[in-house]
Amino acid sequence: MEAEELRDLMNRVAEGGYASNGMTLRERFNRTLHYKQPDKLPFFEFGYWAETLPQWHTEGLPKEIDTEAKAYAYFGIEDMRHVPFWWGLHPVPPGQIIEETDEYVIKRAGDGVVSQERKEGHRSIPHFIDFPIKKPEDWKWFKERLTNIDEPARYEHNGKTPKEIVEELNKSPFPVAISIGSLLGNPRSWMGFENFAIATIAEPEFVTEMMEDITNAVVGVMKKAFSYGLKVDAGAGWEDICFNSGPICSPGLFYKEAVPRYRRITDVLKANGCDIAYTDCDGNINALVKGWLDAGVNMMFPVEVHGGTDPVALRKKFGKDLRFMGGVDKMMLQKTKKDIKKELERLAPVVEEGGFIPHVDHRVQPSVPYRNYLYYLDLKRKMWNAGKREPMY
Repeated sequence: MEAEELRDLMNRVAEGGYASNGMTLRERFNRTLHYKQPDKLPFFEFGYWAETLPQWHTEGLPKEIDTEAKAYAYFGIEDMRHVPFWWGLHPVPPGQIIEETDEYVIKRAGDGVVSQERKEGHRSIPHFIDFPIKKPEDWKWFKERLTNIDEPARYEHNGKTPKEIVEELNKSPFPVAISIGSLLGNPRSWMGFENFAIATIAEPEFVTEMMEDITNAVVGVMKKAFSYGLKVDAGAGWEDICFNSGPICSPGLFYKEAVPRYRRITDVLKANGCDIAYTDCDGNINALVKGWLDAGVNMMFPVEVHGGTDPVALRKKFGKDLRFMGGVDKMMLQKTKKDIKKELERLAPVVEEGGFIPHVDHRVQPSVPYRNYLYYLDLKRKMWNAGKREPMY
């Protein structure tokens, strides 16, 4: 690609493409996910590895575009707002640095998880060294910090009262999401992968106890939030309990214990006018999708194609009951323009049915050429009339 062509592409991406007839992003989000025709498709993405923007600076990205927020604004990428009411551990002590060298830093987070992070090179995922939950008795410290849901600090943010926060969010032109928790993902983080996997088999009652306490915390905070008159467009969860070979726990445990608890959470959403819920889970989620749907979690994110999850196959199996955010194979962005176009064309029939906000299925790696990323964004705009320039700050 010649320099002049690259500049033209950069300008078209930065300018946001095409005019809108005046719908807000919030309206477009809701119309898309309810299979109604929006004026434009929401223009979401999933961020970047820490090394990606510095690499792109060597390939033409302006040096001042050095944070994800600046990159989103520069590329015209849209986003949603999240309710800042906190269901998780509170209070927690500050983290501390245990050891630091020229190459790495070892630190203990406030929840007790110890990790080692490299200072140079790939820094996307830290190396976890130690975990705070080794036996059921260790859960007491966590439970105490989940059950105090009436603590005022959970509902304050940046000096604003809960009422002020709710008034702002209700008027927002951006879609608003409230957390629906992490019934298995957080316990996995607090126990470590191997310990948690063993516990699902050897100590299922303990795993269930953790899920129950988390569910009570999430439901309690959600009800408190809705008591202020909050209106939301989606429930947003986080699990990350699947890998390319499937889930960390048995589908049996998931269906028996997690599904009814997620149903309690999504029932609160529905009682307050929201019928869209999603959870963030990488990897091969195929064995759990029906359970999530039965639980009222009806949108999958980020639909990691390389991890074994295909939105085309899932739409064929579950029809329009299932929605998607993500689903564009990130590996294709490292290849050629032809490969990128082929991937978007593969998804086109499902995207055009509705209920699908397409974007890269995980954070963009530094191995993706900057020109490829610009081509991908521009092609997505053209194919689906996506995006509208709105301030991201």
